[in-house]
Amino acid sequence: MTGRRPLALTAATTLALSGLFLGAPAAFAEDGTEPTPAPTTASETAAPVETEAPAEGVSEQQAADIAKASAEAGTELVALGESADGGNVVVVTADSTASDSAIKGIAADRGFPDAEVVKVDRTLTSFAEGDVVGGQGYLSVSPDLESFVAGEPGSAAWACSVGFSAFTPTGGPALLSAGHCAFGASDEKLTDTTLTVPGEEPAVGGEGALPDTIDLLGTFGFAQFGGADGGLGSNGESTATDISVIDLDEAAGWNPVPAVTDWTTAGDSLSSLADSVIEIKSVAAPALGEVSKSGRTTGFTTGVVDGDDILDGWASIDGHWVRGFSSNTLAGPGDSGGSVIQGDAAVGLISGGSEATETEEQFTWAASLVTALPRTGGYEVALDIDAPVITSPTDGAEVQPGTTVTGTAPGATEVTVSGFGADQTVAVTDGAFSFVGPVELGEQAITVTARNGFSASDSTTIDVTVVPAPLVAPVITSPADRTTVTETVTAISGTGLPTTAITVTDAETDDVLGTTEVAADGSWTVDGLSFEYGEHSVVVTQTRTIDGEEEVSPEATSTFAVRPVSPAVTSVANGAEFAHNDGPSGLAGSGIDGATVTVKLNGAEPTSANTAALAGAFAAASGTFTATVEDGAWSVDFGAALESGTYTVSATQAIDGVSSAPTDLAFAVLAAPVAGGGGAAPGDGGAAAPGDGGLAVTGADLLVPLSAAAIALALLSGGLLLVFRRRQLIES
Repeated sequence: MTGRRPLALTAATTLALSGLFLGAPAAFAEDGTEPTPAPTTASETAAPVETEAPAEGVSEQQAADIAKASAEAGTELVALGESADGGNVVVVTADSTASDSAIKGIAADRGFPDAEVVKVDRTLTSFAEGDVVGGQGYLSVSPDLESFVAGEPGSAAWACSVGFSAFTPTGGPALLSAGHCAFGASDEKLTDTTLTVPGEEPAVGGEGALPDTIDLLGTFGFAQFGGADGGLGSNGESTATDISVIDLDEAAGWNPVPAVTDWTTAGDSLSSLADSVIEIKSVAAPALGEVSKSGRTTGFTTGVVDGDDILDGWASIDGHWVRGFSSNTLAGPGDSGGSVIQGDAAVGLISGGSEATETEEQFTWAASLVTALPRTGGYEVALDIDAPVITSPTDGAEVQPGTTVTGTAPGATEVTVSGFGADQTVAVTDGAFSFVGPVELGEQAITVTARNGFSASDSTTIDVTVVPAPLVAPVITSPADRTTVTETVTAISGTGLPTTAITVTDAETDDVLGTTEVAADGSWTVDGLSFEYGEHSVVVTQTRTIDGEEEVSPEATSTFAVRPVSPAVTSVANGAEFAHNDGPSGLAGSGIDGATVTVKLNGAEPTSANTAALAGAFAAASGTFTATVEDGAWSVDFGAALESGTYTVSATQAIDGVSSAPTDLAFAVLAAPVAGGGGAAPGDGGAAAPGDGGLAVTGADLLVPLSAAAIALALLSGGLLLVFRRRQLIES
């Protein structure tokens, strides 16, 4: 038998902490004696309660009529009647879409006037045996529950503990426990489970007992104890674990509560442990510090994970390797699968351990949830998520259409928004959310529910009154006023008041170019337009109707130009330098087919003192040249190669008389080399020039630097040509 021992733990070895219930269901104690069954009732489905009977003065028919009319208005009636002070009260659910005034009107129309409206988060339910919490005891039975209840030969049961409430991959109710709890004496896979009576568990001094009527809790789905392949696993195997899932019998009405019992309220009721719990808000990896566990044998106990413990490692539990962590938290047989928590975070499931001795403290091993959960194929821990808080606007506030609603939802990944228009899902970032509020005028309800996976909070609802905003001129964002674009404009866009009607008009002809309605987020677009090359102007207004009267806003205007893109010059780079007698004889580039390219060429002779003597060698050119773009290319011919000088080019392209912005560049053609100019003094015999390391300079040309005019022209084109030429002396 693998770790399924009588309840007495006698050896200080690391063993699975499940407990054995011997034989047939009447024998629950280790010695086989037959205790008196606990007087408990069968589990029932937790069903909604019918609307409370009306108080005196309100007929049953009135109550039924009010309930029906409320339902038609999107409101669920919970209760109604006279309060202790004699006033009328109507109780409805918080997610009601009808306003308080509408609910009061429904009641008044049916003979129940001046009622105070009270909202509650949930409908009323019967107090049934449905709640199941972490730490609660259950039995894994063999071969199945029917055979076990019938006391058939060979039937047996093993006592374990619930770890955490969970959801199946499709959102169904489930529980988490230890993997070894799903295997029998010969390691055969078990199926059925059933709850035991909390008030008779060892955690509160009992010996373990079943209720008068034994019902199916659920059946084991996934279970793994050791390696992923069903074997014992190995030390360091990342997938080795100890976890099982119990898919609950939904027909029995079980309600898995996202909480762990502290065992202070154990009684005859199967749901008694849910009366005092620690709510589970998150799933986390274990950390150094205080740690608690809840299980049917030793109850709720607290220990510590300290520096001597293993935070992430492997332990051999009855020969099966389990990835997890250790602590000195008290646990015993039957606690297997029980909840291990730190604060309100679920961190593990009890797997095995050894009792404390005179020389050694308790050693308890738990399977880590963050590594075990991924093995289950999509099960997730059920979380108790706090109801979201709407921080703005406040309940009862007057707001304008499309006002932004903000709030906080710690522990949630998203919120669902309802109560106005279609339901929407909004992401929660760093615990906060925001969305566009209602746009329809009048009283509106805003309901927000926080969610994390299949876990959902109670809803938060506020009532607001949407009032008209001042009707100002709309805003045109594209194309913006006084801008130039290079492609045909096919749409006009902007912002305005939600639900108002937008009209776009040609400013010159007064022709209506298009209409649309401002969206809930305040944006609008009129498309299907065609503004081609040239100057254009549009006028935009927004219109609304209140109480049958139409109101038109002031005008917004955008004047814009559509121009061809500037042509590209590909044959000469900005800032280029050409050698003497190697200047360009033309210019080439790319553009829009059919466009006329105009190139303006301006040349200048050097004027600085050190080049004045060479001025005669320059013959700078100027002129205007045109070409038509064909197959995306154009070129102009200057008539001859440009001689020494500095040059600027301004190239534009025009379509239908509309010219682009210019493409500007500058370049230079260097002067011819000149001999002389400060050689060695006669009779020096080739002495070295100062700073030349004592070597004679021979055979070098003198290159004339760019003139001040060239530098100025380069600056105009966006680049500074810094050309340094070392003047060298030529031997005479």
